[in-house]
Amino acid sequence: MGPESAKAFAIRKHGKQQYDEHPYEHHLSQVVDILQTWTDDPDLLAAAWLHDTIEDTDTSRDDLMRLFGERVAGLVWAVTAEGESRADKMSAIYRKIADNPDAALVKLADRVANVEAASPGSRHLERYLGEHEGFAKAIRPYVPADAWTRMEAAYQP
Repeated sequence: MGPESAKAFAIRKHGKQQYDEHPYEHHLSQVVDILQTWTDDPDLLAAAWLHDTIEDTDTSRDDLMRLFGERVAGLVWAVTAEGESRADKMSAIYRKIADNPDAALVKLADRVANVEAASPGSRHLERYLGEHEGFAKAIRPYVPADAWTRMEAAYQP
């Protein structure tokens, strides 16, 4: 199954979840749109649609493996937070991305979408700014320069 199947699955799984005042599909679509400016890899695009399904729905890694294959499931797993604290969750993602570097581009597209959607001075933007040094250390080595430039530009008012 490809990106269109992943889109339908993700929208169904996220159901009535919201991203701010929008249906969750809005965030997923933003992530995919950003990612498409850097790649046309169908597995990465499928993973972008699915990137929050393990973390935010009743979907398991095995479900994704069965439906979308090992590579897509591995990409989604790599960007799935684990742990109690925000620091633990980010550390787990960084560790898994080091083992699956292709997932860095999906995580970067997610972060760019989040930063671009955050209001200036919001607690969300402040959190992302506070994490930026660690995020850069973990993600930047695995992504193209033009993709990282988009991340830097997202922080500019």
